Amino acid sequence: MNIVVLAKSAIDEAELRADAQGHPVVKGAATKLSSFDMNGVEEAVRQKEASRGTLTVVSLGGQEAKKAIKEAMAMGCTRGLHIVTEPDDAPDSLATAFCLAQAVRRLAPVDLVVCSEGASDTYQGQVGAMVAEFLEMPFLANARKLDASGGAATCEQGFEGGVRIVKARLPAVVSMVAEANVPRYPTLIQVMVAGKKPIEDVPFSSLKGADFPSTGTRVLDVSVQASERKRVILDGTPEEAARKLAEALGREGVL
Repeated sequence: MNIVVLAKSAIDEAELRADAQGHPVVKGAATKLSSFDMNGVEEAVRQKEASRGTLTVVSLGGQEAKKAIKEAMAMGCTRGLHIVTEPDDAPDSLATAFCLAQAVRRLAPVDLVVCSEGASDTYQGQVGAMVAEFLEMPFLANARKLDASGGAATCEQGFEGGVRIVKARLPAVVSMVAEANVPRYPTLIQVMVAGKKPIEDVPFSSLKGADFPSTGTRVLDVSVQASERKRVILDGTPEEAARKLAEALGREGVL
């Protein structure tokens, strides 16, 4: 089975800082393989191991995307494909999905495309469905279990009211939710081996083509949600502090 997994290099939210105006400082911020994409990569690796197939990780972005590709390859991807963007490109979700679909076509024939429910930085959750539309493949969303065998993809979706089983013929695009699995942590040897696996660089401009979509989407402003703390210090012995805490929580209506 020839499998493709889509992955994004996202800003590490744990390391993100805000400036005096409350805007996140993106320039120079630490990046990593998107947290949700780790679940997508984990599922794709499991499917590769089960089918004894090949697995290509595809990522779009600047040089930081190559770091995410290497993280995915350390988890078990066979090779990588890097859609290299320049600072002036700034593709939106639609343009990103179009170029990802173009990259998947370069790897044809592809049996299965795996992605996550959304990126951990923007969490728009649009790219997977758009890629499926561009590829004219069935899209099975928000799967918490996946069985890709016998020429079909069978997924389990969880809802408040219960569980639904959906099935589609391969090739198909499947997005995985975070609770689908626990991503593996590569060993040092796996990380070293990943550094020797092939990564193909493809310029973003070479994938645009005459039918490249343009939505004109622009991000006007991004601000950090303000969070104020009461900074209450409870003095006394542990028993007295616990009593004061209970009383304070009661006044706030928490207890």
